[in-house]
Amino acid sequence: MALEPKARSWSGHLPTVVAAGCFLAAAAMGLAANHFGSIRDFEPAGIATASRTLNAIMSVTMTCIALILPLTANLYTPRLVKLYVTHPLIVGGLSVLVVSNLLLMSMHFFPAGHSFLRFASWTVAVIYLVVLAGILPYLFGISRFLRPSFFMPMLSRKGLRSLQELSRVRHIEANKDELFETIDVVTNVALTGLARGDRQLVLLALRSLNSLLAGIISCEAGEASAWRGSRPWFVPGLAREGQAYLVREGVWPEAYLLAQILKVAEVATKRQHELLSELASHLVDTARLANAKDSEPVIELHVMTFNTLLNEALLERDLRRFQNLSYHYRLLIEVFHRSPERMHDAVRHLMHYARQAAREGLHFAFETVVYDLGELVLSLGQQDQERAVELVQAWSGPVWQEAIAPDSAMKKVGWRTILRTHWEAKARGFTEVADAIYWRFLTDEAIHREQLELLLEENRELHYEFNDRLMRFAHLSPMAAGEAQAFLEQW
Repeated sequence: MALEPKARSWSGHLPTVVAAGCFLAAAAMGLAANHFGSIRDFEPAGIATASRTLNAIMSVTMTCIALILPLTANLYTPRLVKLYVTHPLIVGGLSVLVVSNLLLMSMHFFPAGHSFLRFASWTVAVIYLVVLAGILPYLFGISRFLRPSFFMPMLSRKGLRSLQELSRVRHIEANKDELFETIDVVTNVALTGLARGDRQLVLLALRSLNSLLAGIISCEAGEASAWRGSRPWFVPGLAREGQAYLVREGVWPEAYLLAQILKVAEVATKRQHELLSELASHLVDTARLANAKDSEPVIELHVMTFNTLLNEALLERDLRRFQNLSYHYRLLIEVFHRSPERMHDAVRHLMHYARQAAREGLHFAFETVVYDLGELVLSLGQQDQERAVELVQAWSGPVWQEAIAPDSAMKKVGWRTILRTHWEAKARGFTEVADAIYWRFLTDEAIHREQLELLLEENRELHYEFNDRLMRFAHLSPMAAGEAQAFLEQW
């Protein structure tokens, strides 16, 4: 097993090694020919041989390009053709072959002994050796165009280059059209991948959309945002009132890209949950960037996007998707720990969908949010105990109180969440958080001991089923379990 990374590293460098070997062989042949022969010996028959060989290689190259480009375009999207035909590898290779044929043709128009013939003969001889040496690496390079891992980063770079030009206020309309056409191409690739069940392709497309969204959010200050005042782009069907708001706030580019991301999420099926997880993770990252930029409209658009995803999960009664989104919504709320109003507003939205799930009979969805509120308190306590205590008082506490009510069907869930959050906070040194939970729920020592004994009897770390969370909700870490056991032993 220790040799496996080395093997992968060697296989990754193998094309470079082969290409270097071919060019070294060509260089050695050229030096030998120059030492033992002369260009005059090459001129009579060598020029004709070089001409036939270069024409044959050009035919093979053009045939490969003509096969690979339509095949790739049919598999993914026709707009990739424009990306490929302007790529330096194709343009450079064909330019060398065209120049060599031009030189060979022009040699027929000069008399014998002319100085141009000597220059052209040397040039053709060098090109001849270089093309022979490079044909195999070149064909390998062209074949890489079939791989999404090759062209998806190219699309991202193309979009980011257009964004850089926009930030420099250069050719605004042309670069803006180029940027949003690139976004459309990436979206089409993602939708094609979903239709074909190609998860890897969709993941690459989502990363590309994330990088473009992050670039747009970063490009929002001063002259860099001047292009936002130009002709806007909107997704079809958006109401005029919504368009007016986005233009007024200058966030129509972010809204356009988030709408494309939602379009991809809507097509994802129950068999493609990992794609939703990747998408939600990217949204948390871009929300963190928007929060750092203090861009309130963009933050609100991110929260709205998460709300839409949660609502669709409830409409489809997809508990696994809801559980996954609840986890990432928790991460989103953590982003806002320095902005109490944003944080509490996001928690309010999460609780709205949790209660909606309970009304529709999806009780496990509500249980997930109850547990996640405990995790949120702990994660906030690590960053800011004051915010964590506020969360307990404003949201977590009332929900847990409701869960442990005498007529509640969620007593077990509520008590385990309260106990785990309290003892984990105590073990991690979050004194204010632990005290806030204790004085609200755990002052009755008898009930505290009874529920804690039940929790420790089933203190299993892994979940009973293999799922996205993997870890069991009500698990106490070894340090917290030790402190809890010591508390019980005092009696």
